[in-house]
Amino acid sequence: MLVVGVVTSNLAENVHHQARMAERGERRASALYRLSKELAAARLEREIIEIGVRQIHAEFGGRNTLLFPDRNGLVRYPNEPPLYMSLRGADLAVARRVFNHGQMAGNGTDTLTGETSVYVPLNGSAGVIGVLVLEPLNLRRIVLPEQRQLLDTFVNQIVHTLERANLAEQAKETTLKMQEETLRNSLLSSISHDLKTPLATIISAAGTLETDEHLNEYSRRRLAGAINEEALRMSELTTKILEMARLEAGEVILNRQWCQPEEIVGSALRRLDKKLKSRQVNVNMPDGLALIHVDAVLLQQVLVNLLDNADKYSPSGRPIDISVETEPQNLSITVADNGPGIPDTLQQKIFDKFFRIHPESAQSGVGLGLSICRAIVEAHGGDIRVTNRSGGGSMFQLHLAFLERPPHHKPGRKRLIS
Repeated sequence: MLVVGVVTSNLAENVHHQARMAERGERRASALYRLSKELAAARLEREIIEIGVRQIHAEFGGRNTLLFPDRNGLVRYPNEPPLYMSLRGADLAVARRVFNHGQMAGNGTDTLTGETSVYVPLNGSAGVIGVLVLEPLNLRRIVLPEQRQLLDTFVNQIVHTLERANLAEQAKETTLKMQEETLRNSLLSSISHDLKTPLATIISAAGTLETDEHLNEYSRRRLAGAINEEALRMSELTTKILEMARLEAGEVILNRQWCQPEEIVGSALRRLDKKLKSRQVNVNMPDGLALIHVDAVLLQQVLVNLLDNADKYSPSGRPIDISVETEPQNLSITVADNGPGIPDTLQQKIFDKFFRIHPESAQSGVGLGLSICRAIVEAHGGDIRVTNRSGGGSMFQLHLAFLERPPHHKPGRKRLIS
């Protein structure tokens, strides 16, 4: 009985020991899971640091902080306000020594044992990126082998997440620089092409007017008209570039007012009266359309750009069709031409800045008109799209939602047909 009792007691003690080991292992695994789960959702460096400080405090006890070097390479406290579990009394001289040598120091180590805190280097793939300073409440929670291994795992998880965030930020900056370079090249290419042609015409015409004394009145008027036309083209190009810059910078504030759709369409047609005088424009809209709460000047510019494109890219003599319809929740305006249409694969790309289907086309422009249209329509909370007509040609359709109930408006009977 004595032998059986001793054996049973030893077996029970082993079972209890294994149970305690399994419990501690489960607790460590749960702590790592919580840390990994929170770090996986973090995107910013500030979020990662906050998660690291909070999780280390929860698992190892005591206040702690993560220190990183500034631009001069000196380890300093972060600029963000400290958390309630953040350590505020770290010795920066010790932290800089640990950062430079890449070895632990402080309480529980063989270096600078008089310190109350332990200083742990944050070893990244390219070297030390920072220092963890931890002031433990119970040193056993740090120096025991399994706890030390757990702390190292915590530190590695935090470091890898920080490096991932830094790489993502670098990749984002690289992408933005590439896009800026592409836009700059496109802008320079387009402007150089579209400015050189009118400038050459203006210089040639002005030189002829200045030097040729035998020109008759008709020739002089033709040369003066050419100078005026090319100057207007340059002015239009400059205006579009400035408008696009203002829209992208967010400096345009919508001056919303209650307007009649008929007046906006009519104003756009009047602005293009000279350009469209030899082309038939059919306008189809019902009487008594509800008022819309929009920036009339900007929306008019959208229609001007769409009509100008329709005139440029459809054969002369073919009509342009404008239709305005009201739906339960929005107003729809469509500008359709009878040109060659737009390939299905390019119908989304056509609204990108500086994009032209035929870059070497004889038609002037830098590919900003449709980009401006999309920016203005989206600023109003609407959308614009393009499709091909069944009989040939393209059809640009914009939708503007009724964000507010229009005031009582007694409908008139306006129908614009030219």
